[in-house]
Amino acid sequence: MKLKHFNTALLLLLITVKFAFSNSIDSKNRIQFFSLPKIADRNTNCAFIEGNSVKDERYLEIKPLENNDGLIIWEKGDLPDWTKGKYLVIEITGDNDYSGTINIEFYKESGKSAAEKIILQSGEVKLKDKNAPWFSSLMGILPRLRTKIVFPLSYLDAQTLFVERFPRQLKGTINGNRLYPDDITKVVLRFGPCFEPYFKPVYNLFSVYLSDEKPEPNTPLNKPVIDKFGQWTLKDWKGKVYDEEELIRKQTELKNNLEEVNLPESWSKYGGWKEKKLKATGFFRTQYDGKRWWLVDPEGYAFLSVGVDCIRKTSAGPVEGIEDLFEWLPGEDDPEASALFNNRDGKKYMDFYVSNLIRVFGKDWEKEWESITAGLLKKFRFNTIGNWSDLEYAKKIKIPYVLPLRNFPSTDILLYRDFPDVFSKEYETNSEEFARQLVDYKNDPYLIGYFLRNEPHWAFGYHNLAFEMFATRQQSETKAEFVKWIREKYRNDISAFNKRWNLSLKDFSELKEMTFKDYPSETADKDFYLFSEIMVKKYIDVPCDAVEKIDGNHLNLGMRYAWISSDLLYKAGERFDVFSINGYGLTPPPTSEIAERSGKPVMIGEFHHGAVDRGLPATGIVGVLSQQDRVDAYRNYVEQGFARPELVGIHYFQWIDQPFYGRFDGENYNIGVVDIANYPYEELTNAMIETNKQIYEIGDGAIKPFKKDIVKIPPIHY
Repeated sequence: MKLKHFNTALLLLLITVKFAFSNSIDSKNRIQFFSLPKIADRNTNCAFIEGNSVKDERYLEIKPLENNDGLIIWEKGDLPDWTKGKYLVIEITGDNDYSGTINIEFYKESGKSAAEKIILQSGEVKLKDKNAPWFSSLMGILPRLRTKIVFPLSYLDAQTLFVERFPRQLKGTINGNRLYPDDITKVVLRFGPCFEPYFKPVYNLFSVYLSDEKPEPNTPLNKPVIDKFGQWTLKDWKGKVYDEEELIRKQTELKNNLEEVNLPESWSKYGGWKEKKLKATGFFRTQYDGKRWWLVDPEGYAFLSVGVDCIRKTSAGPVEGIEDLFEWLPGEDDPEASALFNNRDGKKYMDFYVSNLIRVFGKDWEKEWESITAGLLKKFRFNTIGNWSDLEYAKKIKIPYVLPLRNFPSTDILLYRDFPDVFSKEYETNSEEFARQLVDYKNDPYLIGYFLRNEPHWAFGYHNLAFEMFATRQQSETKAEFVKWIREKYRNDISAFNKRWNLSLKDFSELKEMTFKDYPSETADKDFYLFSEIMVKKYIDVPCDAVEKIDGNHLNLGMRYAWISSDLLYKAGERFDVFSINGYGLTPPPTSEIAERSGKPVMIGEFHHGAVDRGLPATGIVGVLSQQDRVDAYRNYVEQGFARPELVGIHYFQWIDQPFYGRFDGENYNIGVVDIANYPYEELTNAMIETNKQIYEIGDGAIKPFKKDIVKIPPIHY
């Protein structure tokens, strides 16, 4: 342990004196504190830990090393007891100009490697060794803001993918498999990002404890940190807005410069390529020409879909419980009053993107936004309105679009996370209702196709669905079908089954009442997985049958998987016309393997690259060092992508930067084409023009794609 100002003995003495609550229990509120002196003493190899004082308050100053071994906060035999609390609370500050990431890692003893169980959205296995955590939760915090991170221990059942958002806390996500509290052997906090010389984070840890109740609110700030334009006050950057006159001037210039913008002469009215004519059917379709896959537009021109997601006039986030962070929120009589509203979740939201537009254009802001955005899309050479966009707006401006179908069929009984009881009549009935929303779209030639859903939660990571179904005694039609199937597989020979599964049942029917904490045998693991494939096939077939009865004109674009987490996703792709995947990386994911295994062309539903050199403190799922690197990353990704014969669509996520204080779930990433003041990122959009205008020549092999090495950095995302 390296110390400044204190020797080891004196440091620990001071911490012990000031942390009188260490290893103590507040019986009134059922709070069990972790021993901070013990944490300091245990972690001699992972960080520089100091005792400092702020207004006579003691905390641990943590400076993670680049190898980022993590901070062990608990090992088996320590206090407190994980079975006697409902919430883990970590009170902490990230003393940095960028958001903090804290991964809470839970370990267990297991004969099976946990590494194969935790696969990241990049497709990489996290911690590629047998010592990987069994369960983890990645949490985000705002920079230079004391925050109580709250992790409900109920999430250890792994049924939920996203953590409830508490005041000041940003997004929280879950990785791994079900974990019982009495199986926990170690808990580690891993801090990020660590990447010298660019990211050398410092964290101040005030307390860690288990509680039966949610913690008291954070102490209000004396001075707000978000200005009236929705910008962070503790940093300056190129493009920051300092007054309303500047805001109005920049938007007026932007509007005036878009009056004479048109699509390239070589593009059809749908954005297809006039140089390559194929058969016209009046709707979008796919075709393999012997060299590569194409989409084909309604007029019969070859089409590659280059688009942007979330094209809509909003970028709001919840402000309830964090009002002290803001210099200004509109009153009822302010012209910007409509930017502060109650969302569907019942919470108060603020949209500074809208209030900034109202400041410039007054009551005509929506009309002006529509005109400016249509001009920008044409200028930047996009031919597709991507997912989660304003579809009425897409129809109005006559640009091809994709349709995200709402409310994928579910059932009252869920088998694992969002996976429904697929063999039930309820699932069939709900699938028929789900399909009816296509009635209003089935004859629209501008609709490329529909996504059945986005990133199913059961597909986040490798999960044996049939095994997870037996984690509880909950009865379902699918569980009954499994018992029937396994009986037939073993030809009703219970002795043979018992031998292979290491059980001692008298009849197969007893399985319905059983639960499994671990696999009873390797054969059981394989049998469960075989039935998982059957479950997934049913999961896909039932709604696909229903939508095809309603709409035979448009393409089934699949489910926009977060990544290929297991072979189950290929089983779930057999009915798609286009296999969609959200591909986060400096280059697209291994789409050639996807095409080879599925026999389908591939569409990237979303990707992005962000940096922290401007107004937002987080990069998003893939980070780069600067706006110039965003330029190179965009050109690399899109041009290298369309040079692949199987890729027919690439959509950037997203149109507008996210709010500094976080959107509904807490994402606050620098990933927009335009910023919170509706001004385009000039470097990035110039690159978009250059790349997008030549996608057809790249796809046809006439032009070599752009290629440049980019520094890979640890992303700041949650």
